[in-house]
Amino acid sequence: MKKRIGFWVLLIFCSQLAIAHESRPLYIEIATDSNLLHIQVNLPNTVNTRNFPLIYLDSIPINAQQNWRSNTSSFSQKFSYPASFQSLKGRSVKIQYPIFNPVLSTIIAITLPDREEQILVLPPSEAELLIPADFKATAVRTQYSVLGIEHIWAGIDHLLFVVCLLIIAGFTRKLLLTITGFTIAHSITLILSALGIIRLPIPPIEATIALSIVFLCYEIIHHHRDKASLTYHYPILVASSFGLLHGLGFAAVLGEIGLPSKFQLEALLFFNIGVELGQLAFLGALFFLSWLTTYLARHLLTRAQVERWQSIALQVSIYCVGILAAYWMFDRILL
Repeated sequence: MKKRIGFWVLLIFCSQLAIAHESRPLYIEIATDSNLLHIQVNLPNTVNTRNFPLIYLDSIPINAQQNWRSNTSSFSQKFSYPASFQSLKGRSVKIQYPIFNPVLSTIIAITLPDREEQILVLPPSEAELLIPADFKATAVRTQYSVLGIEHIWAGIDHLLFVVCLLIIAGFTRKLLLTITGFTIAHSITLILSALGIIRLPIPPIEATIALSIVFLCYEIIHHHRDKASLTYHYPILVASSFGLLHGLGFAAVLGEIGLPSKFQLEALLFFNIGVELGQLAFLGALFFLSWLTTYLARHLLTRAQVERWQSIALQVSIYCVGILAAYWMFDRILL
């Protein structure tokens, strides 16, 4: 069963490598007082300079005359704009790119004069949203669930870690326990970090997450046949230990997005639920892909050919994943 996984690991790796770039959101923060709108825009530095967005408030392009500054990981704008109306509620915000929308989603954080906060999510398929007159907990739950799903699907390093766990545990009861341990562990550190109870520097955490993938690739390459390593004997322990690090990575993304003070617990809980739903959907897709490749192999190849090509696919894909993870690790160390 486990050798069959090599086929779809290779396919997953190739498809993920093709989009292996940062998919952080466009972040727009608008704070209001009686006279001015104070606006800050952060755009991922992977966006081409010819494709910088125009931001419209109703029909007015509010950032057209502002300069973009280049930072380590983003382009940014920070400026003030005259507030020609009493309230942002009921107004529309539109994002227009000259070429195409290159970001995963757009996060719009609004702070009103009475300190009420609204955090709105604009999906990549849409260009305009209406600022609601009332901000309800149900809207927060939906938005942060979607953000959690988007983040886990765009987090190639987290998905490849899950793939490695699947190769080690196989589609067995042990896999369920392994993934459960990983989920509980990263949920704990996500919550503690998001609430400010623990604070650790993010670059070393991100580098260590990449290192965790390298470690699992090493274990698969050297111990997949005899299964004589700690990882194969105790996959739940290993997954839970590394899960603590992955939770800190999730918290870093959530820290960029922010939590609305009025609905902080709801936003945190449903972001985590979204991560888990996205992870389960990914595992379901892998299960289907494993079944499909097995079905096709049995009808197109002899048993000896199946075993040979499964072994080759497993080794090639794991070496490729390990090399990619090692590149991420050094890249994150040097940033």
